[in-house]
Amino acid sequence: MNRPPKATLRYAVVALLLSACPVAHRGAHAEDAADPVVALRTAERASASTEERLEAARTLVRGGACPDAERVLRVATALVGADPATAGTLARIALDAAYPRKESRDRLALAAEGALAAAGADAVRAQDLRAILLLAGRRDLATGLLDREPPTALAVEVVRRDAPWHAGDGAPTAAAWAAANAAAAALDRATEDDPTVAAAGLDALVTMRESALPLLLATARPGPSPTPPGLVPRRVRAIVALGAIGDARATEALLPCLDDRQDGWVRLAATEALGTLRDPRAVVPLCRVLFYLGDRHRPHDGWEYPGAGNTDVPEDAWADVAYYTIDEAACDALLRLGVRTSAEWLLEQRLDPRTGRWRIRVLQDAVDAIRRAFPDAPTGYEPDAGYPERQAATDALRTWWRKGPRLRTPLAEDDPVVAASLRELAGRIGGAKVPVIDLQIAKASAAFLGPPMTPAVLAVLATSTRKVQRAELALVLGTLRDRRAVAPLLALTSDPVPAVRANAAEALVAYADPEVPTLLEGTTDVTEDAIVARWLALLDDPEPAPRVAAVKALASVRPRAAVVAALDAHRPEAHRENDFGDWRLADAVARLVHAGTGLDAVLAVLDEPDLFRRRFVWELLRGALRLDPRAFDPTPTPGALGRRPLDRTTVEAALAARRRT
Repeated sequence: MNRPPKATLRYAVVALLLSACPVAHRGAHAEDAADPVVALRTAERASASTEERLEAARTLVRGGACPDAERVLRVATALVGADPATAGTLARIALDAAYPRKESRDRLALAAEGALAAAGADAVRAQDLRAILLLAGRRDLATGLLDREPPTALAVEVVRRDAPWHAGDGAPTAAAWAAANAAAAALDRATEDDPTVAAAGLDALVTMRESALPLLLATARPGPSPTPPGLVPRRVRAIVALGAIGDARATEALLPCLDDRQDGWVRLAATEALGTLRDPRAVVPLCRVLFYLGDRHRPHDGWEYPGAGNTDVPEDAWADVAYYTIDEAACDALLRLGVRTSAEWLLEQRLDPRTGRWRIRVLQDAVDAIRRAFPDAPTGYEPDAGYPERQAATDALRTWWRKGPRLRTPLAEDDPVVAASLRELAGRIGGAKVPVIDLQIAKASAAFLGPPMTPAVLAVLATSTRKVQRAELALVLGTLRDRRAVAPLLALTSDPVPAVRANAAEALVAYADPEVPTLLEGTTDVTEDAIVARWLALLDDPEPAPRVAAVKALASVRPRAAVVAALDAHRPEAHRENDFGDWRLADAVARLVHAGTGLDAVLAVLDEPDLFRRRFVWELLRGALRLDPRAFDPTPTPGALGRRPLDRTTVEAALAARRRT
């Protein structure tokens, strides 16, 4: 009996197995075909038939995949005549992925225009081709979209993408298209990379003003889903144009852009536009931009790599990462709106070289914002200068700032819009069910806004029955730099709630003997001696929190013999109720200031292993002796490598100066 060759037998077995498992066999090919890279390669292959290329294109459409935007757009252009619906959807996918070159859009438009001329009476085909022309920027040839009943799926999809102002029910009229086409074409030009073309487009939009607003508002406003990357440049230019036009109706569309988590350029453009508009409704949202610590774009402003856990940018690409200067833009906008402490924030958080290594543009934007708002500010700060030169320039700016410069047009607290927004902000401080992060942002924002917040805080205090809220608002009054808060705080030291009494006592520290009096505003009839007398009375409070608050507060004022006598009279040895850690620590610092004794004991606490005790004493000592906040860091454990102890000579000099006052 003849036997088949081994190779033939092997192939026969493989064939038998494949015929027995046809599903598995077909699945392997289907998996290959579903690979977007393979599908794109097939669609581009010159030797492929039209059907093969169309099937590959449909695979890309089904997966919504775009391995390479320019290549996918070329495939879409080649298939316009064969299947406009598939080609248009593929073009939309490519344009969503990336903003294309003008040449690529022109080729797509040329192909669609030629196919439209040959479409004849085929209304479905004509509508899909007009949709492609809209995608390609030939809006003049897209008139008539949505005329057909029912409109094609591609037409509806493209109108929602590229003509959102026409995305309502029914077909837009020819007049509506004509009115929008000029503005849309100008926005197309404004989105180009060529700065000359872009500037001309923006100028045209500003000139159109009223007729361009519907387009710009619809383009700038965030949608229910993230903006496709290919539309981000267009959205950013729409936001820039709204700021340049200066119509207050843009504010409602721009405010949600401040919270955009997708792209830093959107947030930066919206921040700058709101500063140009100077709409007071933007004040509180702009403060949130500054004080929301979870901002994913903020690390981009520094040269140092923040670590893989804080950014999706690889370390080797960090030097060239896009940075946005959003915080600097927020401060600039708030300065335009009359919030003077924005300049201090820029000085202390960016310009001082000890805060970190910031990119040059970040520093340049910061110093430019200060100089625009305060023409008399020192001009010696150079962002690209060396460390010593920038430190000297920072010190000169700090000296100038402590003279108390004022803005020409400060934030008007009696403006109804301002008053309402600040009252709402004050209500969130300690309000019911306010998340911790929102409480922190609200308190920081209130301190940042300063004196204009005083009426709002007092109004909420007058009606609040929440113990936590009253205690929080008492602390906030101490951060506002407004002497109008002194009398209300003095009254709050007699509040029935111990936490309110304690917080009010601590808040009065800012006004009894302020470190920089020129930064305070407003007037008060309450004297420093009256405040000190009230603190001395609180040493006999039945609750420990107000008593400790009073001792801490007494450490902040100029030396007085009466304070030494009161501290002696309330020693823990005679008053066992004062025999606990916080009292003893506060008492030690207060005695150092008023009696000049106990320096060794105070400095010894700064070398203890307990971080809370180190921090407690350092915060009291720094405020009492007016020390540089960066003179000591209590965080590192004593003995840790690189830990810098507090310089005794510096403390002795500061103590001597304080006791001479």
